Amino acid sequence: MDRRYWHLVVQLALKDFKIRYTHSALGYAWSVLNPLIFSLVYFLVFSVFIRFDVPFYAAYLLLGIVLWTFFADGSTHGVGSLLARASLVTKVAFPRQVIVYAAVLNALMTFAISLVVLAVILLASGTPVHRPVLAFPILLANLVALTLGVSLLLSPLHVRYRDVGYLWGVAVQLGFWLTPVIYRENVVPDGWRWLLKYNPMARIIEHSRQVVILGLWPDWAAVGRTSLLVALVLLVGAATFQRLQPRLVEHY
Repeated sequence: MDRRYWHLVVQLALKDFKIRYTHSALGYAWSVLNPLIFSLVYFLVFSVFIRFDVPFYAAYLLLGIVLWTFFADGSTHGVGSLLARASLVTKVAFPRQVIVYAAVLNALMTFAISLVVLAVILLASGTPVHRPVLAFPILLANLVALTLGVSLLLSPLHVRYRDVGYLWGVAVQLGFWLTPVIYRENVVPDGWRWLLKYNPMARIIEHSRQVVILGLWPDWAAVGRTSLLVALVLLVGAATFQRLQPRLVEHY
C-alpha cells in the first residue's frame, strides 16, 4: 500500500478512538476498567469459590485478559469495519484495507493504555521483572499480526456474507474458554491438548506469562512455530482481501 495512505489510517483510527469515548463520563478510563472488572470477577470466582493453585494468579489472570481483550476487540471491529464504513467504501476510491488497518490500530491504542496500566499494577503488586521480559515485544508483534490477519481474511467475506460477523462473534466467545485465559494448560485433559497446541492465542498468552510473570525464557522453537502460523494467517488474509477487494462495492 502506498505510503500516502498511512496518514489516512492514523486519522481514521484517531477519529474512531475519540468518538468511542466522547459521550462517556469516564472517557478513556473505560479502556482500562473493562479488563480490570472482568479480572476482578474471575479472580474472585477462581481464587475464592473454585480455587486454582496458580502462583501470582491475579497478575496471571490480568495479563491473559488484557491480551485476549485486544484480540477479541481488534478482530471484531476489524471484521465489521468495511460494513461500518460502507458510505466511505462506496463513494471514495482508495485501498479498502486502509479501513481494516484503522480498525485494528484503534484497538491497538486502547491496548497500549491497558499495557501501561498493567505494568503499573504488576510493579505495584511486587511482581519481579526479569530479563526474559525482553522477549515480550516479539509476542506482542505476533498478537497484532494475528489480529490483523484475521481481520483482513474475514472483513471482505463479511461484506458478502453477513453471517460471517455473527459466526466470528460466537467463535470469539468460544475461543475465550478454549484458550487458557483464566486457567492453566495443565488442567486440560491430554486428549484435548491439541486444541492448545494449534491455537496461536494459547501459545502467545502462555509465552507472555512465562516471560512477564514467571521470568522464564520461552521455548524459542515453539515461538518460531507460532510466528510461522501467524505469518501464514496474515499472508492468507492479505491475499484474500486483495482478491475480493475489487468487487466489494457490488455486495453493499
